[in-house]
Order: sequence, then C-alpha cells, then structure tokens
Amino acid sequence: MEQATKQTIDYIDYRAIKKTKISEGKILIRPLTKKDLYQTINWLKDPQINKFLASNFNDLTYEKELEWLKEMKSSLIDFVFGIEDIKLKKYIGNCGIHKVDWENKICEFGIIIGDKNYWGKNFGTDTIKAIIKLAFKKLNLQKIRLFVYEYNDRAINAYKKCGFKIKDILIKDHLFENYYWNTLEMEIINENV
Repeated sequence: MEQATKQTIDYIDYRAIKKTKISEGKILIRPLTKKDLYQTINWLKDPQINKFLASNFNDLTYEKELEWLKEMKSSLIDFVFGIEDIKLKKYIGNCGIHKVDWENKICEFGIIIGDKNYWGKNFGTDTIKAIIKLAFKKLNLQKIRLFVYEYNDRAINAYKKCGFKIKDILIKDHLFENYYWNTLEMEIINENV
C-alpha cells in the first residue's frame, strides 16, 4: 500500500505539462509551436543574442529546428515554451527545463529573450519566476541549475533577483572574441522539499 501511495505522489502527466500555460507578471509561458520557429532561428543567428548562447547556430535551418521541436515534444526530460508579452500577446522568446534527472529531482534551465526591445525590462525575471513555479510546484523538482557567461550581467542579475546562487565558476571555460571567459554555474534549491 505504501508503494502505491508513493507512485501516485510521483506521477507526472508529461503531456499536460508540455501544454502548460503560466502567467507571471508581464509574461505568459506557453507551448512552443512550429510557427514560432522562423522567429527563433532569426534570434539564434543574431550575433548580439548568440554571444550569450552555448552553441553557434549559423547553419541552423527550419528543418533542423523542426526536428529539434519534435524531439523536445516527445522527450520525457525536456520541456520547452514560448514566452509572450501578456499584454500585447507578442512572442518575445523561449525558455525551457532540460536534462531533468527524475531520480535526483534536478534540471537545467535555459532562456532567450530574443526580441531585444524587451531586454532590461524584467520580462526575463518574470519568466524565471514562472519556470521556478513550474519546476518546483508542478514537476516536484528539488533543484534548478544553469550556466551563464560572466559577461552576461543582465542575466546574472535576473537570476540572483529570483534566488539563484553561484555554485561554481568554470575558469576560462568559454572562448568569445579571442578571450577566454569564465562560466558561472548557478542554482536554486526548492526550500519546500
């Protein structure tokens, strides 16, 4: 009987989570769709945005991005979302929970506010808060971690504002503009577990 109760508590409806919509402050996170992908590709190829990302997307095509989206939708360890300005219903970026380790209740977080008109206006902070709620309350995770380059001050400040702490510094881990930069590993722990 005890085992049956534990399984009930740990049950997560993955399909329902992937269809989740959460509003927080000025944003709505909602399922990422095929029609979002053309805009996503433009953002990922923009050098002002790409410098904050872990990969170079110069050779990214719609077909590759569509294949990625299909993989994400069928994955049991990845949850990806579009970010909208809730007032204007305008698509402004993407976010996701990735590499969920269900046994240890840990995940990684990623975000891109692709529309640069929304930079520095707390849309990223509101998105982080929404993802924290999703990860801790709906997915019952215990820890969210992320990696951010030391020159991404705006992101680091938003993460700290939302409760993330620096766990580790990967020294001279990232080459950008002929200089090796540090990568910060940050995390937040669910204090209600």
